[in-house]
Amino acid sequence: MTQQISRSGSFELPCRAHTAFPLFSPEGERAWVDGWNPTPVFPKTIEFRRDTVFRQGDGSEEALWTIVDADWQAYRAEYVRLAPRSHAAHIVVQVEAVEPARCKVTVSYTVTAFGENLAGVLATFSEAAYAEKMHGWQRNISAHLNAVENNAPCRSL
Repeated sequence: MTQQISRSGSFELPCRAHTAFPLFSPEGERAWVDGWNPTPVFPKTIEFRRDTVFRQGDGSEEALWTIVDADWQAYRAEYVRLAPRSHAAHIVVQVEAVEPARCKVTVSYTVTAFGENLAGVLATFSEAAYAEKMHGWQRNISAHLNAVENNAPCRSL
């Protein structure tokens, strides 16, 4: 059995759009996502540009990611993620200026769940779980930005 679900959520950050956008790159997420450790597939280093392919996760949680687009002018990134044992996802991140030092981030996922853990994958994308995910992202990124601003040590890169 296979099911597809789409979710979208937004949150604001206390920084300019051009500061926030790189935080949604494969390397930028290292600063605020615990355990995020992507490894390059192509090219030999992970670049925040179209057609970059990288791996993230371990064992049954390993996924192959492809950057479909990284538009630095529009602050929009698009990814495809394939976790061969459980799901595929199409992810779009859009960062927009709200005020000079404030931006809005919108993250949209379309997830196609399959395999033995269908219910588990779908549960992580319930409306409540997705809203909590967005709240957690806002909290973690804001803490990172605050630490950088105050020259405090951030999570290791």
